[in-house]
Amino acid sequence: MCTVGPAQAVLAAPVADAYVVSADAIAGLVAVPPTPHSNFPGPPGPGPVTTLGIAVGPFASNALLTATTAGDVTAGTSSASATVDSLNVNLPIPTAISPTTLSVTGVNSTCTAPAAPGKATGSGVIASGTVTVDSLVPVTLQANAAPNTSVSVPGLGTIILNEQSTDANGVLTVNAVHLTLLPALNGLNLIIGHAQCGGAPPTQAVPMVNPQVGLSLGAMAIAGTAVVYRRRRNGTDTDGC
Repeated sequence: MCTVGPAQAVLAAPVADAYVVSADAIAGLVAVPPTPHSNFPGPPGPGPVTTLGIAVGPFASNALLTATTAGDVTAGTSSASATVDSLNVNLPIPTAISPTTLSVTGVNSTCTAPAAPGKATGSGVIASGTVTVDSLVPVTLQANAAPNTSVSVPGLGTIILNEQSTDANGVLTVNAVHLTLLPALNGLNLIIGHAQCGGAPPTQAVPMVNPQVGLSLGAMAIAGTAVVYRRRRNGTDTDGC
């Protein structure tokens, strides 16, 4: 006896999603929706979307934030990326006397999906990063970390570097940095560098019929019908009708 696991669902069409930052409403700061946001097939739409600098919620940067998605329905493929050269995060944690800061450079998240479910690949890396809680010794974040590298930050929460997961539809989600605050801090989430993509079976092109061939086939069909009709009228049909 053997058992077979459930088959993976298949997307009807390829999808992709990307943004550079998002955050829940942390410690009185406003929530930050996916910014800048690109999505295939949309809304808001595919292609590169950029924001020059950001100063909203906990995020601060003078660098260019870029989110890009693309896809090909006929081929069944998709891709996504999110990049920013440098970014600072300032978290006014109520339990800390001094501000908590998270700084990263060289954020680059990518995702590429072929025309097959569950075959997407990607990575979410940083060139450098540090977290400082309440003026304590900074915690260094690993550059080019392996997928799902977990970093516990005392007094703050858990950071997952190069976070990767695949859902039941074979869609891969990559986050360069995913901070989850401690339950005492309401377990809120902050994401830097998000790229998501999923492939689908390619669509079959409708075959084109040469007009001359089509006319010839039509004429042959009409002629064949006329012959059968005449044979039946003359009583020479031998098919038993």
